[in-house]
Amino acid sequence: MLLYDVIKRKRDGLELPGTEVAEVIHSYVRGEIPDYQMAALLMAIYFRGFSTAELAAP
Repeated sequence: MLLYDVIKRKRDGLELPGTEVAEVIHSYVRGEIPDYQMAALLMAIYFRGFSTAELAAP
């Protein structure tokens, strides 16, 4: 998984699979994703929102 692609898809308004959301969170907690990339993803989420399926990630 390339976080750049995840950010781009969310920025473009696409829904992220719940498993991918969980993988991003776990990778960030393990220190594998830099803060600036997580900030970019959070900004995309802020502007595009999260669906119910994305919020219910495993």
